[in-house]
Amino acid sequence: MNKLFAGLFLLLFSSMTLASKAPLALINEVGETLFSDIKQINQDGNASPVEMRKLVRTHLMSHIDIRFVSYKLLGKHIKGLTKPQALAFISAVEHYLEVSYASALMQYKGQQVIFEALPTSKESKYATVKAVVRQPAGPDIDIHFKFRKSKKGEWRVYDLVAEGISLLSAKQKEIAARISQVGLTQVTAELNAKS
Repeated sequence: MNKLFAGLFLLLFSSMTLASKAPLALINEVGETLFSDIKQINQDGNASPVEMRKLVRTHLMSHIDIRFVSYKLLGKHIKGLTKPQALAFISAVEHYLEVSYASALMQYKGQQVIFEALPTSKESKYATVKAVVRQPAGPDIDIHFKFRKSKKGEWRVYDLVAEGISLLSAKQKEIAARISQVGLTQVTAELNAKS
């Protein structure tokens, strides 16, 4: 589970959206800034969840493809969705990710992170960057960040594959099943209730 959280926090800092930069350059640039900020507020490991959420909101959330992730999470339930329902769900997903990633950032203890771009064609609107998190007292963590280029040419992270498991796919199955059980309104409320 800690490996999963380590991967989640890496997803956040690795997704700066500058059209002129490739995903690898984005990860390196944003990672350097974010790690510096985390070190300042979590140097002794006692940062509050509020401080970490503020850091996530300020530096990271605008760089995740929230709308794309939200629609993927909805899966077949996107049919018949009204605009207010869609906006409420997207907002709930954003809140859920902010809370989840702030919690995951608390796990950062100064590990070394090495990034490597995986081969992709220049025309592709999808790219993957591999990250290896060097653990001082354990095996390295291998993570793949999935990027998607927007129509505006901005690269944003939409998925993370940690130890061969796509977080988007896993969460999509969970949310789709939950919507089938209790309905979209209840699931939206549940995501908003995460703290």
